[in-house]
Amino acid sequence: MDDVLVSVRMPHSLVQRLREAAEHEHYLDTSEAIRSIVRKRWFAATNPELSELTKLREDISTALQKKSEREVTQRVIRELDAIKKTIKEGELP
Repeated sequence: MDDVLVSVRMPHSLVQRLREAAEHEHYLDTSEAIRSIVRKRWFAATNPELSELTKLREDISTALQKKSEREVTQRVIRELDAIKKTIKEGELP
């Protein structure tokens, strides 16, 4: 595959946001971030139904993970409350 150089004009503020996003997402540089964005958008444009299903799967996975985290947090809070109650009553386990 031959590489082709493409020049893109964009406002300075957008370049700054792209650099920040590239760093946050651990891309090597802004070019890699742009290629990733273009791939995702190309996939969504050429396969809209499949793209929607993929997005739905990701959303469901994220929701389940958040629910699991909330349940664990609630369990930890209940255990801490039980420990606190035990300590207040002067009974150590």
